[in-house]
Amino acid sequence: MNIKKVHKLIKKNTFSACIPLISNSRDELLSDVEMGVANGCDFLEWRRDHFMPGVTLTTGEEIELLKEIKTRMPNQGLIYTYRSHREGGVFETPDAIRLIAVLAAIKSNRVDYVDVELASEPAFLEPIKGALKTAETQWLVSHHNFEKTLATAEMAAVFSAMEDAGGDVLKLAVMPHSMDDVRHLIQTTLAYNEKSEKPMIAIAMGSLGAITRIAPDLCGGSLTYAAGAGKTAPGQLSLEEIVDLRKRMALI
Repeated sequence: MNIKKVHKLIKKNTFSACIPLISNSRDELLSDVEMGVANGCDFLEWRRDHFMPGVTLTTGEEIELLKEIKTRMPNQGLIYTYRSHREGGVFETPDAIRLIAVLAAIKSNRVDYVDVELASEPAFLEPIKGALKTAETQWLVSHHNFEKTLATAEMAAVFSAMEDAGGDVLKLAVMPHSMDDVRHLIQTTLAYNEKSEKPMIAIAMGSLGAITRIAPDLCGGSLTYAAGAGKTAPGQLSLEEIVDLRKRMALI
């Protein structure tokens, strides 16, 4: 398998923890980076959609800020996410503005992954895929459903579409309403994991899906998202809680 060179990889079937940064100002952002590093996470995710609402940064400003962020991260990987409002982004930002920002993040050579939704419009997605072809940054391709858990066949089809689209890491997050929903997500993820070489992230949101956040490596996934200064999805636990629970389960 041809893997592009990146600064830090999400490894298949290997636990790692990511703390999202939902800061809305520069000083708060840099402080939250340092706190996340001190907490011992493996990755930080800059949720760009939370940052300075209503303010558009130039490409140069975006790159300089990413450089500042990365200098404060000695060993952690950086995920850049400018989430669409259609899948949980906090503001309805035009795709044209998001596109400029994501392309700047790729150009900066400071970002290990950009999280871009599978369901993105072609006019938004294709330039990003083009830029990734010659960059060290990888594509964390994602799909989120905050209302329900898809049928098993539908979830398998989403994973397949992510891989066919060229994603380097496949991420699916759904909302369960029963333990059957959680089991179906885990079963689907484990089955697809067996036939794919790609690392996967599979999250059942809310309290019902806690096991997928505590032990993703037992559920066919790898990365878990831990709450930092705030939560970016229902059911997130703190990294301290996750580590404690993994110790109790003899996973550490």
